[in-house]
Amino acid sequence: MKKCPKCKKEVTAKAKFCSNCGEELKTEKKSEKKTNEPKKEKKTKKGKDFFNRVGDNIEKILETEDTSSDYKDEEIESYRGLAMLSYLGPFALIPYFKGKEHKYAYYHAVQGMNLLLVWVFYTIAAIMFYQIKVKESCTYVLGRKVGSCVSTTPWWIRFPFGVIGFMLFILSIIGIIYALWGKAKKLPLIDKVNIIK
Repeated sequence: MKKCPKCKKEVTAKAKFCSNCGEELKTEKKSEKKTNEPKKEKKTKKGKDFFNRVGDNIEKILETEDTSSDYKDEEIESYRGLAMLSYLGPFALIPYFKGKEHKYAYYHAVQGMNLLLVWVFYTIAAIMFYQIKVKESCTYVLGRKVGSCVSTTPWWIRFPFGVIGFMLFILSIIGIIYALWGKAKKLPLIDKVNIIK
């Protein structure tokens, strides 16, 4: 129940007009909308906060030591191609052994060799874990088995290795970009691996 603002007689909550004086009664939909809006804002704020935190963490990972100013422009220009080879798997051996007298190429060669070692450890671990085969997948056509059944590695082993392999591939691309842009910047995550110096 609510009261009419003009004659103060009680009317039903859903009434649009006063039954006594005919005064138009205001509905409270506007106030309901106002109370709903802050809730939506809170949800979007939480979403924004989450993405901001993720963005900040990615930025921290990508923010590594940059020593580009230690190298002369002529040296960077001359040895960009050799530095780029450092991130192409086994080709990292070429700048590592050939580029020792060229500081810029050798800087990238050391990073490339550490990345290559991580690739080797990853490959060995993947081969070992992919030997775990627990599922048999068979092909059926019209209820009959066609061919032989094949044991496969479960998805919960393949998925993390796929993610790690993709990340290593991205790190190789980042290294190539750094080398071509003339940046002597440490690779994210690989800067923690200092096996080869």
